[in-house]
Amino acid sequence: MVYCLTTNLFGSARSLPGFKASQIRGIGLSDPDILADRLGVSFNYTNTFYHTDPRLDICNPGTEWISTNDFIISSDVFEHVPSPVQHAFNGAFAVLRPGGVIVLTVPFDERTDTTEHFPNVRDFKLLDFDAEWLLVGRTNAGGYELHDGLVFHGGPGTTVEMRFFSRQSVIEHLAAAGFVDISVFDQSVPAYGIFPPHHEGLPITARKPR
Repeated sequence: MVYCLTTNLFGSARSLPGFKASQIRGIGLSDPDILADRLGVSFNYTNTFYHTDPRLDICNPGTEWISTNDFIISSDVFEHVPSPVQHAFNGAFAVLRPGGVIVLTVPFDERTDTTEHFPNVRDFKLLDFDAEWLLVGRTNAGGYELHDGLVFHGGPGTTVEMRFFSRQSVIEHLAAAGFVDISVFDQSVPAYGIFPPHHEGLPITARKPR
């Protein structure tokens, strides 16, 4: 992620926290502490969250976030947002300044289309029912759906997987939001400890037009 970010910002890779670029402002979407701490040393960086301060709903960012950042780091977030997921890509585009960069990862493979686990659900709650986790969702039509067999990232009851992307659909979502220079990073860079074989869900970078 850092290799992709610094290469896009500076034209060559840099190691964190070995430099200072406090004029460059960026945000993370629930970044892990090991990454957030180092980004905070090198950049004017804020790690944001959905449920606690500093809050940012990437699907519906407030006006205070619009066009304020030079980069966004999003590690395995967009597979958890409610449908339609395009709102998250649009929100990421909106909070970037012209020329700003997004670096994101999501689970994807070469399937034809993204698999939406709950395509009709717009609002939901998770219930622990006799040690079985259930999702109760409200639909646009005003009805309710009940789902079991949930997939969690980070342990049961934490963050439920709403979808599994196709590689092409991620690119299409980014393009639909207005991003250009979209690239899936699948290279080997031994000097920075990046070696094949890579797992599914490689980092993807894209830029808001200048």
